[in-house]
Amino acid sequence: MTFHPLARIQIPAPDFVEPSLYVRLTHGDIHGDGAHIAPHATATFDTAFGIFSAGRWSRLTAIADLAVSMKVTGRCRIDLVAYSNGTDTVVATTESGEVLVCEHIRSLGAESFYVSVTALDEPVVVHSGEWSTSTAPERDVHLGVAITTFNRQEYVLKTIDRLVALEHSCPVVHGHMQIQVVDNARNLVPSVPAGAPVRVIPNPNLGGAGGFARGLIEFREAGWSTHVVFMDDDISLEPESIVRTISLLSYSLDPDLCIHGAMLSEEQPWLQFEAGSAYEFRAVYPLKAMGQGLDLRSRSEVIRDQLEPKIDYSAWWFTVFPMHIAKDNPLPVFVRGDDVAFGLMHTGKHTVTMNGIAVWHADFALKNNPSSLYYEVRNFALIDTLVFPNHKWYHLAWRYLGFGFRNAYSHRYSSAEYMAWGMRDFLAGPEEWMKIDHSAKHEEVRHVSEEKAMPLSDEMKSLGFTPPRAKAIRLGGFLLSPLTAGGRWIPKALKSDRVGVAQIDVRAVGLAIRHDRILYRHPRFEEGFICERDYKRFIAVQRDVFRSAFKIARSYKKLKRQYREHYEEMVSTESWKKRFQN
Repeated sequence: MTFHPLARIQIPAPDFVEPSLYVRLTHGDIHGDGAHIAPHATATFDTAFGIFSAGRWSRLTAIADLAVSMKVTGRCRIDLVAYSNGTDTVVATTESGEVLVCEHIRSLGAESFYVSVTALDEPVVVHSGEWSTSTAPERDVHLGVAITTFNRQEYVLKTIDRLVALEHSCPVVHGHMQIQVVDNARNLVPSVPAGAPVRVIPNPNLGGAGGFARGLIEFREAGWSTHVVFMDDDISLEPESIVRTISLLSYSLDPDLCIHGAMLSEEQPWLQFEAGSAYEFRAVYPLKAMGQGLDLRSRSEVIRDQLEPKIDYSAWWFTVFPMHIAKDNPLPVFVRGDDVAFGLMHTGKHTVTMNGIAVWHADFALKNNPSSLYYEVRNFALIDTLVFPNHKWYHLAWRYLGFGFRNAYSHRYSSAEYMAWGMRDFLAGPEEWMKIDHSAKHEEVRHVSEEKAMPLSDEMKSLGFTPPRAKAIRLGGFLLSPLTAGGRWIPKALKSDRVGVAQIDVRAVGLAIRHDRILYRHPRFEEGFICERDYKRFIAVQRDVFRSAFKIARSYKKLKRQYREHYEEMVSTESWKKRFQN
């Protein structure tokens, strides 16, 4: 019987800080060439990167059976275990190392499968394993990897090396993957072996949107790829993500299937930050991350089956889609929202996640600053205008006023000023948008001296960190703030001379009533910034925000029609190629 590989079972490197994502050991450790377990001890792979998600594979593919083989040194018993409704059932066992097979995975009704290795009367070393099936694939997948980079050599060179090594050594990937790195800084020189399927494309700095547009157009015109994965340059890639992506796409019953890799925290590798996202254009904060805060060390979180959630879009740290549903190019928005628009328009409704397809990424709270809000306000206004027919002027005005209010009333004046700047550029209309020199615009926008996370001084560290107040208290402060001009009219006796402390990614409206200075700091890292009350600036910010809101009310209907009329030109290959020539 011929078995086709589906996924690998791996032992992490000895220095990996959270090995329980891969294997659970009793009386053993990881060093040298694998997981070493003592006599009568056990290694189990009921882990985030070890299980086989039978429920999801059964719904998405037609595989009929499942096999697993383990590479082990020493005498041991290997069990293939099915998990269902809180019960673990051994479905196949070997002490001689042969392939274990479950012939009818659907009739068994398992939520997931995993392997258990028990040493008998001598120490055992577990090296690796592989999931496979005798079911033939549905299609031959050729995966184009598009990476956009700008001066992130430390990360991107490691990613390139891992991809090249994977393509060379893994049969599932060899001959099925090509890599294009669009270098927006035009200074990347990777060292790759001769014949490696890697191409570096120098590009003007057109942001992530421009880099991914370039990669997509290049793959489209080459005609080799069946699918493309967009991948950020500042991630730590688990190469197994590529193996499982190609396998799942090869077996998918839906030719339109798209795959999203979950984002795990680089600082806390066991913490899941996001696994897909919903989008609600009526909300002040429209992005709703799915699967946030999941502890992937928890057996109960990773082993049970869950139906695929409705995903609106997937972020471009790792998102995969078939070429035939990517006829449009990304919007020319530089950063922030390019992936949201693409998902809402093309890929989101076809997107699923899968265990073992993931990347690690730094905490976004350390990257956010007023320049991010410029892009967020400008670009999300464009997205809502293009995507949602029933999006009205008051939806846009409500979000803009709501978020502008939160910034102005929490001493975050620079954020409010950049928001107003972004809205002015949106209100200028599509003809002005098409004239933007995105590289020059970014140079102008990115020079922010305020509200940027920096290392804290000893004095600021000593202030500690105050967790958020109860929701009712925060709501009371929020309602009280406009009645007191953000705290300006509060009697001096009720004010505090101390510096207030808030989490870096919140708007501390209630805290700002009593405190003239607020330290916004990260809850896990010694970084943050101070914001101070400035009444003149407060008045100027409110005036700018309300002025733009009035303009939204007057001109939005006309702007919406104009932006929709210009959409095809904005995303056309011809207009993007003109930008590439700069």
